[in-house]
Amino acid sequence: MLRFIYATTIICLLAAPTKVQALAAGEVLIDRVLAIVNGRSIFYSDIRRKLEPGPLVVVSEYPANHDAPPQTKALNDAINFELILAAANDLDINVTDADLDLEINRYLEEQKISKEKLADILKTEGESIENYRRDFRNQLVLRRFQRRIIAPSVKVTDKDVETYYLSQAGTSGVDLVEVKLRQLLIKIDPTMTKEFSEAKRNLANDIYAKLKKGLDFSDAIGLYSDDPAAKSADQKPLSFRLKDLSTAMSAAVGPLRQGEFTQPISTPNGMVIFQLLEKKLGENKDFASKKEKISQELQIIELGNQTTKWLAEQHQRITIKRIDE
Repeated sequence: MLRFIYATTIICLLAAPTKVQALAAGEVLIDRVLAIVNGRSIFYSDIRRKLEPGPLVVVSEYPANHDAPPQTKALNDAINFELILAAANDLDINVTDADLDLEINRYLEEQKISKEKLADILKTEGESIENYRRDFRNQLVLRRFQRRIIAPSVKVTDKDVETYYLSQAGTSGVDLVEVKLRQLLIKIDPTMTKEFSEAKRNLANDIYAKLKKGLDFSDAIGLYSDDPAAKSADQKPLSFRLKDLSTAMSAAVGPLRQGEFTQPISTPNGMVIFQLLEKKLGENKDFASKKEKISQELQIIELGNQTTKWLAEQHQRITIKRIDE
């Protein structure tokens, strides 16, 4: 479908609508107003046009949930589009006829479609060139609005990209993760009595409870660690690959975020609490080749999230009259 011009936000696949139902014997609903936004009416025919040809580029179906009927999602999208068009107009974000012609010609050239072929396709779909130009113009306005107002709020960090890559890579990706840790060691010697060993384990659990209540990890090392080197100000962090740690350590350290710490872990040297200082991918050609694409995908997702956030604020301050409810 030529309606798909730019995938600038989340695309929602909508099911085909049911046929217009009879209101009474011999009467058929032709059109009616479903909502009024900023004095502009959204008609049943507008929503039917969105649904019948198949999915369109969607601004947002907010505030509909995932299981909402297709018509509800489509109406929400139409309302949200009106909010954006009104805001764009207030900001003097517009598309001139010259800009529109340039973008349409560029798109047709990219798709290797002649203007004659476009006319034939539109005729087959029962659409007019005027409607096509209007839809194209609106999508250009949407792109410009998002670029000026929404895009500055979109933040995707290298860590976000790594995290996403690891979530997709599964267990094979975990083998590539490198971590830097600090440890707090409560030493338990095999020669200790059972009672003394148990007291040491209880101490480790008490320290963990204090850490959860806000005790600084560095202060905890200074107060309790049995490893003199760990108390040194110039002590370098421990560096490992997750795959090189024991199963228990890997399972405890793997889910940590920077600054978080594990529960006490039993090791041959005693009870150890690890704090994660850094987690990163090691050298990985597959990740390097996919990094840019993943970053772009995450930016599109975040653009949709930030657009929805903006729309939620508009719904709170602008009167929207829905007549479909």
